[in-house]
Amino acid sequence: MVQDVLSELTELLAGFKAMGGIEAALVTSQSGINMVSLVPPRTNADTLAAMSSTLQNAGDFITMQFKKGHSNRIVVECEHSKLVIICAGPKAQFIVLTSDNVNLGPLFLEMSNTAKKIEQLLIT
Repeated sequence: MVQDVLSELTELLAGFKAMGGIEAALVTSQSGINMVSLVPPRTNADTLAAMSSTLQNAGDFITMQFKKGHSNRIVVECEHSKLVIICAGPKAQFIVLTSDNVNLGPLFLEMSNTAKKIEQLLIT
């Protein structure tokens, strides 16, 4: 059962990555444990998962201080890429690293759709 879900998540990430401009895609637990990842060689997916969770938690802490609720999305624009973290339901995060020329509008839409699919897979 668990292996079936992990296989489906891997297929989902592979399909998402096929949209182009995606360098890495991960599904992690809310606490930062790497569940499934498609990352470049020499990339430590476990560290990326843990640090992304820390970043998401910091965003939540800041927005809660202003009584604005939980953060829905964290975007880090780097010199040569973009890192986007969104919640995929109460159990997971969906993390994507893109090339620097990716259009964020379509990326956000596709990430939201994929996050909903991730959430449904983890509910079953």
